[in-house]
Amino acid sequence: MPSSTLSNILRKPYRIMRKTGPLPERGILERARARELLDTWEATKDKDLIERHLKAGEKLYGEGSSDRIRSHMRAIHDDRNR
Repeated sequence: MPSSTLSNILRKPYRIMRKTGPLPERGILERARARELLDTWEATKDKDLIERHLKAGEKLYGEGSSDRIRSHMRAIHDDRNR
C-alpha cells in the first residue's frame, strides 16, 4: 500500500466544530422532552416528578428552558385535545 493512501486513511474525516452560539437542535430536543413529560404527567399525575425533570432540563438546555418546555407541553396538549 503506498504511503499516500495510508496517510489518507489515517487523516481525520471530520473537523472539530467550534461553539458558535446556541444549538440549532435545542428546540427539537425541548419539544421531545415536552412530549415525554406530558406523557409522564398523564400517566402518573406526579407534579413533583415533573418539576424535578424540568429542573434537570435547565442544566441540559440552559436557563429558561423549563418555561419553553412548559409552553411546548401546553401546545402539544391542546393539539391532542382538538
